[in-house]
Amino acid sequence: MTEQTPTPAEAIPGGVVNPATVPAAAEPQPEAPAPQVEEVPAPVEPDYKALYEKIQADLESTRERSTEAGVEADELRAQVAQLQEKALRDRIAAEYALPPVLAALVQGGDEAAIRAHAETLAAVAAPKPLLGAGGLTPHSEPDPYKGLAEKLRQRRYGI
Repeated sequence: MTEQTPTPAEAIPGGVVNPATVPAAAEPQPEAPAPQVEEVPAPVEPDYKALYEKIQADLESTRERSTEAGVEADELRAQVAQLQEKALRDRIAAEYALPPVLAALVQGGDEAAIRAHAETLAAVAAPKPLLGAGGLTPHSEPDPYKGLAEKLRQRRYGI
């Protein structure tokens, strides 16, 4: 090998250099240009009037949204109260086994009044006993006087 040809270790960056070879002359590195300092403009005083008007407009729009939200919240509260009252009436009407037509008529301001009105409607709407069942219902007890008139007629007239 000749002295001008670098060895593979010398040609590879970070490789082991042969101490017998003469290091190549270092090439001069160009100097990095000096960083340019940008000139900062003098601070401009903000337009306080424009900022004030912008903040006032934001405040006014926030107030409007707040008012709208308050109205909507009041409407929702009223709906919730109506639904709770309807649920209470339906529950009490179910306790008294009122048909749906009469359950819709239950009225009252509080639970006691609703209960009293439902009880009144239940008394009126209770099924009436059928006339002429004549002991044919399985739950009735036999009538001891049934047939008494027939027996008297047979004794008296022999029929």
